[in-house]
Amino acid sequence: MLSSAESELLMTIRAVLLCASCESKTVVRTQVGHRDKQEHAFKCPNCGIDISYVLDLDQKNVSWSFREPHNAKWVESEEGAIGVRTFSDELMIPADLQDPWSPFILTFRNFRDIDVYRHDETVRNMFVEHGWARCERLMVHFENANFDLFDKEAGPPETQEAPTVVSRLEALGAYMEGAFDGFTLNTEGSYSRVAQRIALVRSGSATLFGDLAQSYLRSGKIAALWRQIRDVRGAMVRNYPALQPLLQMSYWHREHQDLSKFLLSDKRFDALRQVYIDCFETLCRLTVIVVGVETIIHHASLEIPTKKGSMTLEDFEAMPNGLKTGIIDKYPISDLFSPVIDTKLRNGIGHNSAHYEPKTDEVICYETKDATTVTRTLPYTEFCDRVLKLFAAFELAERYRLALHMEAGGALK
Repeated sequence: MLSSAESELLMTIRAVLLCASCESKTVVRTQVGHRDKQEHAFKCPNCGIDISYVLDLDQKNVSWSFREPHNAKWVESEEGAIGVRTFSDELMIPADLQDPWSPFILTFRNFRDIDVYRHDETVRNMFVEHGWARCERLMVHFENANFDLFDKEAGPPETQEAPTVVSRLEALGAYMEGAFDGFTLNTEGSYSRVAQRIALVRSGSATLFGDLAQSYLRSGKIAALWRQIRDVRGAMVRNYPALQPLLQMSYWHREHQDLSKFLLSDKRFDALRQVYIDCFETLCRLTVIVVGVETIIHHASLEIPTKKGSMTLEDFEAMPNGLKTGIIDKYPISDLFSPVIDTKLRNGIGHNSAHYEPKTDEVICYETKDATTVTRTLPYTEFCDRVLKLFAAFELAERYRLALHMEAGGALK
């Protein structure tokens, strides 16, 4: 028997939008979810302009209403409609979905345990709606050394000891790590491996690790990375609804997790492209700390051995990102980072002509090669999967930075 929440998901609202430019009609079927507001967007299948609409939901009284759409208007008749689009802000859409089937009906049995998913998703949404704003306030107070306000916002400490700069940073870092862990597909094993590397460098070469921390503090890199990480995490929170159905697939039975058989109903390429680029660039900066830790562990040095001698971490940071994996691959943590450092994709989607193509549901990238522009295509769902995997590696690398920041005494300058 279905629960009341599952019964609500059976509801699909059907309506018709008339394009403001070409006056083509599109039938939109909106799967009702559990939020108070659903925002959906698509390109007119005839002329390609961006159309979006908002569905407001009163979950308590089980009522709903549409707002005035962008670049379109609501009409009554479906006569002459050139297409049917199904939208859900919670569920993947089967690629072969036929009207009038709903995404929920066709995916409900894919879950290993829908109650576990529902619990985790509630936690994520609470963080999106309230938790991240609290983190931002705490970060501002920490930056400004307003520790009275920080302590007031953070609440009573877990121990009776007076809080210090480092203990405050540790508590804030742990809170954000715990929250953002839920936005990744990282395993407990991956986090354990990172924790092991940090423990090794602290126990075996504390002096060198301290030297690395002080160099990052003096150069201003600690403060710069602090801001960059805040920006990447904030962008992930803002754009989470565009990725949420894809993350949901990780709760399905493995045999159903075939990306080629499902679509994301909302296409947010322009926003997610910037998330990808910013996350990519910040991750590559964080890998300097990762390699620094490995160099200390393996060589008891802050210099990276090379075939011709050695290079400094500053030299490594200055290397083109595409060459960094050659160094990272020398160390046992390479599988956590190298696979997502795809410079061809990063440069391709960063090209000013890169775009989403609605007719094929693909991201079109461009690569300049020997004065020739080469086109590369990627299914939109796969591109979004790349965003999630990149962010997962970013969160692993951030743990190295937090350890380094704590080693610097929690100071930002």
